[in-house]
Amino acid sequence: MTSEGFDKFSVYGFSIDYPKVCRVEFNPKSRRESGDVVFHFPDKEKLYLSWGELEKAQKSFQTIEKQAEHGVENLRKGGNVKDFERVKQDTLNVNTHKAIYNHIKVGQPAPGLFSSKKITYRQGYSCHLHCENSSRYFVIYTILSPNGPEDFGELALTIVKSFECH
Repeated sequence: MTSEGFDKFSVYGFSIDYPKVCRVEFNPKSRRESGDVVFHFPDKEKLYLSWGELEKAQKSFQTIEKQAEHGVENLRKGGNVKDFERVKQDTLNVNTHKAIYNHIKVGQPAPGLFSSKKITYRQGYSCHLHCENSSRYFVIYTILSPNGPEDFGELALTIVKSFECH
């Protein structure tokens, strides 16, 4: 049952509630085993939902914590990251599964020829979970624009908590 202002996206046996104002872009190469979908907000922000084969993820990452940490470290080591802060890390229960939630803040050089010393900040939110029932892992994530809405983290958490993987 979706809340007012939300619709349900459902495919391959999993579902997630998303704001009705979003445009949904389904990757045409997606399959039951792996793929992604993007929820485009009117203000140009995007929220991604990706999935893949759990067995492949577990070969690289023994735990969900290690997979989530790998994702955070990839952002930290990004080519033009000048400042990085993990604002929050939490363990959630999403559809009976342990999920790792991260909120990060990334500082990058401001665009423009004469602003090389100025840093702009972007907020990022991610949630990783492993579902043995469907033999898949799921990642829900976004990195907002520098002018992204301050309350987007609350919305992202509401969306994550609506996720049903089996």
